[in-house]
Amino acid sequence: MRKTLGVVALACAFPAVALAQSSVTLYGVIDGGLEYVDAGSESQFRLQGSGMSAGNRFGIRGSEDLGGGYSAIFTLEGRFSLDTGSTTYNEAVFNCRLSGEPTAAPVCPGVRIVPGTAIAMLPPTSPTYQAVLGGLNAVNQAVLQGNTTVNGAGALFDRQAYLGMITPFGAVLAGRMYTPSYEVLYKYNVMQDATALSFGQGYSIPAIRMSNALQYRAELKGFTASLYYSFGGSELLRNERTSPPVDGDDMYGAQLQYNTQNWGVGIGYNQNYVVPYATQAAGTPERKSGLQTLNVGGFVGFGNFKVYAQYMQRKNDNPMLTPLDIQNLVVATGGNVAAITAALGGIQFQQYDVDGMRGMVGPIDAQAYHLGLAWTLMQNHTFYAVYNYGEDSARSAWATEDATVHHFGVGYQIDLSRRTALYAVVAFMNNGDQARLAPSSAGYSAGFGTGFGENTAAYQLGMRHNF
Repeated sequence: MRKTLGVVALACAFPAVALAQSSVTLYGVIDGGLEYVDAGSESQFRLQGSGMSAGNRFGIRGSEDLGGGYSAIFTLEGRFSLDTGSTTYNEAVFNCRLSGEPTAAPVCPGVRIVPGTAIAMLPPTSPTYQAVLGGLNAVNQAVLQGNTTVNGAGALFDRQAYLGMITPFGAVLAGRMYTPSYEVLYKYNVMQDATALSFGQGYSIPAIRMSNALQYRAELKGFTASLYYSFGGSELLRNERTSPPVDGDDMYGAQLQYNTQNWGVGIGYNQNYVVPYATQAAGTPERKSGLQTLNVGGFVGFGNFKVYAQYMQRKNDNPMLTPLDIQNLVVATGGNVAAITAALGGIQFQQYDVDGMRGMVGPIDAQAYHLGLAWTLMQNHTFYAVYNYGEDSARSAWATEDATVHHFGVGYQIDLSRRTALYAVVAFMNNGDQARLAPSSAGYSAGFGTGFGENTAAYQLGMRHNF
C-alpha cells in the first residue's frame, strides 16, 4: 500500500512519470507552436510559447525511503514561456482587444448602465459621465488582465511547491497544490488540460491551485480520496492582524474517485471564502462564502474508444470586487484610474472572483457540461472530438442577461515516441447573449472576444516534449 500511496500523492504533479524511491528527479514539459485566434472583429496569428497542449514547466521531485512504510517526498514546479524565456505567465489572455495599447476607454463591451446605479445618476452627455464610463472600462480591464491567468507573476515555483510524508495510512502534504475540484475536472476530461478544446476555459474555472494548503490523500483498490484545507494566499485577505482575526481567502475541499482500466467515476468539491472589498474599505472586514465548485464526472472505454462526460456547477455570490464597488470608486475619483488603483492597494484578487464568461467582475451562477471522445488509431495516433456547454445566469449592475457558450471542435495527436508528440486542434466557441469567450491554450483560462455574442475560434498546430 505504501508504494501505491506514493504514486497517488504525486499524481497531480506529473501523472505520466513514476516516482523513484530515495531519489531526486528533474523533469519538465516544453510545448509550443503556431496559433491563429479569431476573437470576433479582430484576429491574430502568433507563436504560442506558453504551452498549447501542456503548460511549459520545469520541476524537481524527490523522495527518501525512511523505512517502516514511511517516505519523505517533495515537489517544486515552476512555469516558463518558450517564446520569451520568462518565468512568469500573464500574457496569454485576450482582454477586450487583441492589439494596440490600452487607452482611457479600452474597447470593452463589459459595462452596461442600468437605472439605480451610481453612474446612472449622472447626465449621459456630461464630461464627468464620459470620464466615469472610461474609468469603469479601464478598471475592469486592469482587474481582468491581472486575474484571468492560471498562475500569478513573481513566483519561481508558481505551479506547485509542497513537502509531504507517505505513511502506511495515507499521504500528508503541505504547500501549494492542486485542489480536489480541479483534480476531478482534469481526470474526467478527454483533453485533460490540453489545447483550446479543454473543458474549462472561462465557463468553468475552479480554484485550480491554492497556497498554504494541507492535504490528506489515500488510494486503495481503485479508490482515491483526499481532504484539503488552505489557509489562504494573502496576509491582507486573511486579516490576521485585525481584532478579532478574520480568515478571508481560506478554502476547503474533498474528492472521491473509483477508477479501473476501462471505466471510472469521481466527484470533487471546493468551497472558497473571501473578505469582500466593500467590508475591508469600511474597516469592518467580514468573511463570506465565495466560490463553490462541484464536479461530477466519469469515463468508459471499449476497444480503441474512450468516452468522457462531466458536469460542473459554480456559484459565487460574494466576489472580492463587484461592479457597484468599481462604480463607486470611479464616481468618487472622477474616473482617475491611478487614484482607483491606489485605493484598491495590495488587495489580492483571484481568478474565481471574475465572471469569466462575460469578461467582467461580478457574481457567478454557472453550469457546464462536457462530452468527449478519444479514438486511438495504430497505437500512436489519437483522434479527439469534444462538445462543451456553459451557461451563467448571474445578475449584477453589469450582468443584465444570461451568458451561454457552445464550445466544440476536433483534435489529432501523433506520438512520435513516449516523450514527443505532434498535435493539431480546431476549436470554436459560439457565444450567446452576454458571453464573449475566445478559446485559449493549455489550462483553464479563456481569452475574451471583442464583443458580446460574437463567435470565436482557435486553430493550433504544435509540438510537445516531456523530459
